[in-house]
Amino acid sequence: MEPLESPNYHKSQTGSWTDWLAFGGWWVLLISGYCYVAGFLCQRSNPFQSGNPGVADFVIIALCGPLLYLLGPIHNWNPVKRSAWSILKWNGVCYLLPFFLVLHWNYLGHAIGAQFSLKPGDLSSLDARSLGALVAAVLIIVALLACHLFWAHRAGILYPYLAVLCGVPCIVWIITFFLSDSHYIHVHHYCLGALLFPFFRFRNVLSLVAQAAFLGLAVEGISRWGMDPMWYSLAP
Repeated sequence: MEPLESPNYHKSQTGSWTDWLAFGGWWVLLISGYCYVAGFLCQRSNPFQSGNPGVADFVIIALCGPLLYLLGPIHNWNPVKRSAWSILKWNGVCYLLPFFLVLHWNYLGHAIGAQFSLKPGDLSSLDARSLGALVAAVLIIVALLACHLFWAHRAGILYPYLAVLCGVPCIVWIITFFLSDSHYIHVHHYCLGALLFPFFRFRNVLSLVAQAAFLGLAVEGISRWGMDPMWYSLAP
């Protein structure tokens, strides 16, 4: 395995046809996950339709695939120049499996009896089981980010990493503050997945599994419910 953020690793990844194959495999995974949720789990006749009418959400996901790949998987997704066994273990077991499992996120909530949204009103009236699930989720995310801050420090990218990680929530908070008289915020779980998955970018199993899981969380949310906005009008 290459060391974290190895310069040789990035040099070996650039400018090769194998990079395009690696991206293509990941992009097919992204699209297949979306269609699996829409067509199989939600049993829609059109697997390209999300919870919103039409196929606009699918088109956005498909077109954003290259950008999403550059934000995260290019750093730790194995290129096809690796051995077949290495790709199977790394891209298959450590990425495809957690990605696929998280696509069933909705069933997990039903199984543990914890159903809630991240709207302020819902968070203020959680039952004990939902509160426990929320606390556990927060602790997991905090632990993951603590590990990744350490790895970012080791890789010499701590300050830009921390600036982006903190900067995006700050921008959301500022927008929410200025819209507070007319709108309320609803943080969909696809937003949480899309925000965090690029930060899980290091070449170790924990980071790879976390990236796959949070990518799956974003894809599941968009495919099942739709890419809805974060701010809703207070007007009835």
